[in-house]
Amino acid sequence: MNLNKNSIVLGTLLLKGPLTRPTLWSYVSRFNFYSGLTNLKLHMHKMVKDNRITRKVSPLTKIKGQEIFEYSIVQGNERNTIPQEILDKIKTEIDTFDELLSTTTEKK
Repeated sequence: MNLNKNSIVLGTLLLKGPLTRPTLWSYVSRFNFYSGLTNLKLHMHKMVKDNRITRKVSPLTKIKGQEIFEYSIVQGNERNTIPQEILDKIKTEIDTFDELLSTTTEKK
């Protein structure tokens, strides 16, 4: 697998665990593979249909009809294996973002 849309989404979910779409967007948008959140939403819908990721209602949902969904990687799907060098690139970018986020939060 190369560094592409699939590997970025799968790698982020593998490293960070289940995430909501806005949180996932904050990580994957740094790679500039998606033109916007709608493009990510459509791609994730396709990945759910292809059984590469799962979507479930988050326990954070408070109002019926306004569900918050969490996405996670499907374990055991052979198409979801990511080479270590690609995973390392994704991890480096995630760590950079987490560090940037923590510095911004500390300033407030």
